[in-house]
Amino acid sequence: MVSLKKVFCGALVALGIGLFISQPADAASVLTEGTDLKGYAATITTKNDGTNVLTTKKGEYLLNETAKIYSSSSIVITLNNTKPVTINSINTKCTLELRGNGEMQVQTQDDVAINVGTYFKAFKLTKYGKGKVTASASKIGLKVKNEIQMEGGSVEASGAEYGIYCDNDIKPYYDAVLKGVSSNGTGIYAYRDIYAWKGATVIGEGQVAGARSIIAHIQAEDAGSSITGISHDINSPLSALHADKQMLRAYHGAVVREEYVKPDFKISDEEPLNLTQNYVTVARNMKNMANYDWSSTPESVYLANGGLLGDVTKPFKDGTVIGTRTNSSACVDKNEVTQLKKNGRHEVVFTGTSSHYIVPVLTRHYVDSQLEGNYELYKEEIHYVEVGSLVKVDDFQLDFSWTESTYEGADKTDFIAVKDGTPLEINYKYLAEL
Repeated sequence: MVSLKKVFCGALVALGIGLFISQPADAASVLTEGTDLKGYAATITTKNDGTNVLTTKKGEYLLNETAKIYSSSSIVITLNNTKPVTINSINTKCTLELRGNGEMQVQTQDDVAINVGTYFKAFKLTKYGKGKVTASASKIGLKVKNEIQMEGGSVEASGAEYGIYCDNDIKPYYDAVLKGVSSNGTGIYAYRDIYAWKGATVIGEGQVAGARSIIAHIQAEDAGSSITGISHDINSPLSALHADKQMLRAYHGAVVREEYVKPDFKISDEEPLNLTQNYVTVARNMKNMANYDWSSTPESVYLANGGLLGDVTKPFKDGTVIGTRTNSSACVDKNEVTQLKKNGRHEVVFTGTSSHYIVPVLTRHYVDSQLEGNYELYKEEIHYVEVGSLVKVDDFQLDFSWTESTYEGADKTDFIAVKDGTPLEINYKYLAEL
């Protein structure tokens, strides 16, 4: 006879086995900086339920907004995810190489979003894909100790101090796009060269400077290649593209472009604006305005008498003024900073500009103080208004509220101010006890 104790124990064992079998497999844990990937090749994929995971031969890890990737050795991460993945940060002690066609966003409130100990190779071997990476942090979006190398794909990084900070060269090729944005400082900083080769695009945007090289060149080479520096302060100590000890270079159809957003000047039709005399930021990379072809959108601005003037018949607001130099032999000054060869182009762009074409309006105020129909000139004034603006006649009416008076009107109705040599005059009549 089987004892009651054995029956009870057997039931517990069976129940335990049943519970074990019915339990789902443990879900992957969120990847943290406490997990060292140790350089094992990693692949990011999207599961059927829409979650993104990182897999190495050592295991699988869940990726979400809090996930942090850390590797003490050089690592290759392949973005095979079909849904954009968002993580908190990446920190590698050695080289970080990105492959694949997926999209990754690295967003953190920490100082640095992506911190690379040696080389950053983003889609350098395009046969493995051309993905997209964006990074943002409180101070530096992307920080790289050695070179940045790209041959395709897109990398954009932003931070308050620097969008991208690199202690060596920046070398994108082909259709690679590299962009750094800083809200308070410099968009792209490189200790050595900033290059764009064989069709690559580099864009730096910042409050202080767009892109800056400390000891080397800022150089775009080959048709389709461009390096653009965007500055939000034309009075900054640094130019939009600033090579401290060397120069800007554009070779073989490439473009180096400086852009100043909302500069503190307006275009006049009477006083030529000499940009190189007024702004050291512009003068650093442009020695002679006469070596450049000038245009604007909408069309109005031209070079004359050593500076920029505007066509008074074409006033504009929030326009764009562009100076372009393509002739490498146009400038004989050996100290010219911007070097052009074989159809290279240097552009200096001013966006958010406006004209300030002024025309005088003469107002005469006649008063009949005896109520006998005899109007005598009481006051004459000159008002300056902007060409193209609506002149409201009643705005220049005199105030006789301190006495008994009647405003009898003016000899004009509201009109648009033009400057064509014809005097703008308005005559007013009043009845008033003076």
